[in-house]
Order: sequence, then C-alpha cells, then structure tokens
Amino acid sequence: MISSDLQTTVRFRWLRAPLDDRIRLIYPEWKDHPLVISTRELSSNASFVKYVHHHQVKNLRNGQTIDIIEKSIRKVLFLSSQEARFHRQNKMLTHSKRFRHPFCFGVIDTPFESLIFTEFVHGKPPRMHAIAQYLGKCIAEQELLSHIFLTGQGSRRAGLYWSMDFFRPWFILRPRFNFPRYLKHLHLLAREDKSFTGMAEQFKALIPVTKVLAEQAQRSPRCISHMDYLRKNLFVLNRHLHLIDWSEVKIGRVGFDGGAYLGSLFRRKEMGVFITARSQFTESYLAALSEGFSSDEALRNLHYTFIITALHHCLRPENIDEHRQKGSLSQLLDKYNYLLEQLRSLAPGVQTP
Repeated sequence: MISSDLQTTVRFRWLRAPLDDRIRLIYPEWKDHPLVISTRELSSNASFVKYVHHHQVKNLRNGQTIDIIEKSIRKVLFLSSQEARFHRQNKMLTHSKRFRHPFCFGVIDTPFESLIFTEFVHGKPPRMHAIAQYLGKCIAEQELLSHIFLTGQGSRRAGLYWSMDFFRPWFILRPRFNFPRYLKHLHLLAREDKSFTGMAEQFKALIPVTKVLAEQAQRSPRCISHMDYLRKNLFVLNRHLHLIDWSEVKIGRVGFDGGAYLGSLFRRKEMGVFITARSQFTESYLAALSEGFSSDEALRNLHYTFIITALHHCLRPENIDEHRQKGSLSQLLDKYNYLLEQLRSLAPGVQTP
C-alpha cells in the first residue's frame, strides 16, 4: 500500500506529456530518476472514458516498484469530469475506517481530458449479496464523513458542488434515472405474453410517486454518492473492503447509495436471495446511521433510488431479452409485481388501474 503521508497533486497542462513525464509529475519523489514502465490495458465501459491503463513502474535508481492505474476521461465543453473533481477533494474520506479507498496520486487536466492516477488494488471480488450487512455500515460511515466535509466547505466551492448535484438535468434525464422511457418495451412484451397486460399502465400511473420522492429527497442532507455498487468495483483484500471507480460519483443525498446497491442487486439475484440481503443491509445501515440524520428520511431516499435503479435495470430491452432466452419471464413478472407493491406502499393515496 502507498504511504498515507503522500498528497494528491493537481496539475494543469495545455498538452498531454509523454508517459514518463506524467508519472514524474504526479510522483515528484522520482523526478529525474530513470524509470522502466510496463503497461496493460484494462476494460472500461463508463461514459467518456477513453482508456484505463495499469502501469507497473520500476525506479532503476533505487529498485522500488509501484503499480498505478491511469484513467483518461474526455472532457465535454472543456469541463473537468466528476471523477476528477471528486479526487481533488482528497481529504473528504481520509478518516474512513470501514471502506478502503485507493490512494489518488494526482490529477492532470488538459483542455480536452482529465488524467486520473490512482493506486492499483488487486483483491477478490465479493459475492454482492453476502456483503450486505457490512456494506450497510460502510455506506453509513461514508455518508457521514462526506456530509461533514461538504457542509464545511461553505460557499467556496458552491459552483463545483452545484454542478455535481444529482438533481441537475444532465444526470436525472439520463436513462439510468429515467425509467418511463423504457415502458414502451413493457407494452411490446404484453403483446407477446398476456401475463404482462396492463403492467406498463400501472407503472405509468405511479410515476407521480417517484416525482414526489425526488422532490422530498432534494431537501435532505447532501453527501457523496458512489452510485455504482457492482462486483467489478469492490475488492476484498486483507479482510478489508476496497471501493474503486468513482466514474458515477454525484453529490447525492443520505440513503442514495443504499438504494443504488439494492437496485443493482435486485436485477441480478433471485427474489429470495434479494429479500434476505435487503433486510440485512437495511437493518445494518439504519443501526450505523448517524444520529444527525433522520432514519425516516434516509429510508425514504433509499426506497427512491432503489426503485428508479431497479426499474432501469429490469425494464431495459436487453434484460427482457435475457429472461426471454432463459425462459424465465415468470421471474421477471415477479420482480415487476414486487416493484409495483413497493411503489404503492410509498404512496397509498395514488390511484392505480
């Protein structure tokens, strides 16, 4: 692991420098040292990511070797990426005792891309349902630490945090958080399988419920939200849980990350496994939640992000096709009915077909 007394560096350049110079720029201790660098490309499907490279860098002067991940993110209208802006706030999660976060060596910004250099972490991906109880504690701590940090910034970075806020149009209009655009695929499925008849109309009638939940969430405490709790972003190493890849990071609200985790889990697991994991996560999360937060508010926000995330995953045509090919449309029907029940329980006064 990298020494904790190092500090994240931020550099601004007009043009990208050669790789050797980039390494020396973000690791100034090796300035003028001869280096040998071997590189391999890692997979990535995040928006605007040009590449992710794993560099193994050997210092020929002292024999020391370090592993560095370099991620290149294209800029839009010369604006730095959310992930780059997050890593610049390197003190936000310094005191985390549960999650481990790879050290960020530095961020190099050019007018056209952000280059982010982080410590390489190699561990065993967890079984996502099996970590539900511990993950609840991790997320509760992360929300508290980031809320304290964001609150302490005052107006100095108000513009930065406003642009990263979850409720900006460039986030909430994305397909991931805008499930109604997928209802047409449910209409088509109903023509094929009568079991799904009328289901799209029932979801459409409950859209006002999600809008009310969103309005309520905007008034709740802000915190940093990772929003991408997938197996590829978590590693178990030395009995610690390491969280990587902040490409989906937002200034979210208390409860959002729990809902994002459960929404992704819902798409991949059978109902019995999911319901057990949801119970374990929620109980652990609420027990660890700071007394400064309202548990009712956090739970309501969790329900909101769970529903919009789960509906995105389950209504996508790719997911419907997957169930069709497996002959498991009845399982998908069970999930739709579960989500309808969840929505109705949140707003009993809403009229449904």
